[in-house]
Amino acid sequence: MATDVDRENLSKALQSAGFLSCDLRVLAESRDPFLAELALRLLRSAGDIERKLSRLLALAGGPSGTS
Repeated sequence: MATDVDRENLSKALQSAGFLSCDLRVLAESRDPFLAELALRLLRSAGDIERKLSRLLALAGGPSGTS
């Protein structure tokens, strides 16, 4: 069973993954095609991480601790 601290840490990790995805989206628009391609690849991975963290948080009962 996830504790309140676990849920809080999951919530923070999800928020950080969201920030990462946002920054990578901007970087993917770079005029440098090599940099843009690398950013797109990383963005896919960041999206996967974001979705997995979101599922974990939902299973843990969300940030408020209610199930």
